[in-house]
Amino acid sequence: WDPRHGPCCTVDDFSVDLQGYARSEWNRSAAQVFAVEYLKRYEGDNYTLEFVAEAWLTRVAGMKAQFKNSQQDKAIRKDRKALHRRRQRKQELYARRLDTAYRYAEIKDQAVPVVQSLGLDGMSSDESDHEGHDGEATYHILDKDWRSRRITAWLRMLDALHLRLRYSGEWQATSGAWPHFRTSSLRESARPAVGELPTDFYSHNWYQAQSSFVKGQLKATKPRVSLEIPAEYLKSASIAISGLTTDVHGMSTGCLNNTIYQTARWSADKCPNHIYYYPGCHACDSSPRRF
Repeated sequence: WDPRHGPCCTVDDFSVDLQGYARSEWNRSAAQVFAVEYLKRYEGDNYTLEFVAEAWLTRVAGMKAQFKNSQQDKAIRKDRKALHRRRQRKQELYARRLDTAYRYAEIKDQAVPVVQSLGLDGMSSDESDHEGHDGEATYHILDKDWRSRRITAWLRMLDALHLRLRYSGEWQATSGAWPHFRTSSLRESARPAVGELPTDFYSHNWYQAQSSFVKGQLKATKPRVSLEIPAEYLKSASIAISGLTTDVHGMSTGCLNNTIYQTARWSADKCPNHIYYYPGCHACDSSPRRF
């Protein structure tokens, strides 16, 4: 709009600038349009053009403040919903890992204390990114730098075992929603370390770098269970340590062909021991595809 060519708008096509200043050039021009029309309709009021225009600009300032507050309220509500969803995903992750830990008798005495000791706050949160993966949201794991890699290996292994439980004896997927797609990232969690955990739950380098005050606040305890992963599960742990996450809707960023039952005899043309074909696996095709 060029003010040299006339008013910014007309009575029939009236508009207000709520993004700029209340007394922006556009709004001052609109105030003149409003004032002229007002005095036409209410001739009995003994108001001057300048008075009506000024009163209208004051009203615009109030409208702008209301608009700004409404936008802020929307942003606050959006942030609260995002935090709620993140907390809900974390609760589901904790429940899923604990349930899986109970289901495997060979590792239950180690896995259950690991998950229960960490608790809900010991689970990694994630942030959503709705781009990629065929329209499915991708969730970037927020790294907990205080947590030991051995603990992370246990948790990732439980995630892999959970997917195995989702298949029946005929390798047909069971009903129910799949876990959401989580992938490793360089993003770090801002939440403090969980306290009163065994010392081997903490990253050795991280723990040694803490001051005596922080260590006193943590109140770390003596190790209670062995964190050595049984030999038959080591492959699963190595995949976890390398940062390859499994999950969601029949997809995986890492091949699980040799995770748990690495000695199982499956033909190369049917790889039911993992969810997604992945290049590099000796039993997989050269490109990823769903089976």
